[in-house]
Amino acid sequence: LSSPVKTGYKGETRNTPKRQGRPGMKTIIVAVDGSHLSDKALDRAILECKVHGAELLAVNVVESLSFLSLHPESYENAKDRLMREPLKILAEAEKKARAAGVAVRAMAEPGRPADVISEIARREKADEIVVGSLGKNAVDNLLLGSVSSRLVQTAPCSIIVVR
Repeated sequence: LSSPVKTGYKGETRNTPKRQGRPGMKTIIVAVDGSHLSDKALDRAILECKVHGAELLAVNVVESLSFLSLHPESYENAKDRLMREPLKILAEAEKKARAAGVAVRAMAEPGRPADVISEIARREKADEIVVGSLGKNAVDNLLLGSVSSRLVQTAPCSIIVVR
């Protein structure tokens, strides 16, 4: 495909190939954990969704619940307590995205954040993931490396790391 383009030289025109734009994005994932950089990542993800007409999927990964080797009833009570904060963070993210006119879904899943986010991106066929450069858990960032660094290596799609 080509189209005439003015070259700027004495009114000359020439045919140049039309640029093939990036196919429309459908799903953008944002990892939210309540940290300042997570809030900035949410703002960037909302902007990306508005630009591309994509749906936002807000994800919060709850550190593994496997350490809770309790009686089933105690496990459910402890799990409920542990899920309160992530659900609150996700509700705030949903509210902010909707206020900006962006379609949004939210999910909280247990596990290692980078692994879970990569798996969700595969499952949802995400076009992009937006994350903060450092999360809420500074100890894990030091000991295990940041979630954003691991995602850059393992994610099935493009990553935007917000500072």
